[in-house]
Amino acid sequence: MRKHIRSIVLAAAAVAAFAVPALAESTLCTITAPEMRLRKSPSKKAKVVAILKKDTKVTAAQCSGGWVKVSSEDGKLNGYVGGWALASAPTQVAEAPATQVSDAAPSTVAQKEVPSNEKLAMQITELRLNVLGIERDMQQMHKEIRKIKSTLRRRK
Repeated sequence: MRKHIRSIVLAAAAVAAFAVPALAESTLCTITAPEMRLRKSPSKKAKVVAILKKDTKVTAAQCSGGWVKVSSEDGKLNGYVGGWALASAPTQVAEAPATQVSDAAPSTVAQKEVPSNEKLAMQITELRLNVLGIERDMQQMHKEIRKIKSTLRRRK
């Protein structure tokens, strides 16, 4: 019996030793979407606790994935957001020293900037929001056209 209890205690201690530091680490993340709903639980049906605006800083265990549990910088708001709308908060990085280019062969190929995943996700989100807005406008116009047609039929 004592061996069994000892093995359970040792297993629990091992789990605690590895899990607690991983859970304690938090990362500063930034909201990249124009607006993001902070929900009480990880579900679209969950109650909305707050609406977070773009560039709002939050802390989380990670800045990507499905539903991510976050809290505001002041700790007053806690909830879940979609990980697709989070990016690691920018940090100050020292500039790399400029490399010397010889005058003999100037480079004629211009370097194009490759957008980061965060920029691409933000562009996709903005395009989706634009499409949703256009779809809503189109639905409203179709409803109004149906009303006009029905009133014209009644007059005849």
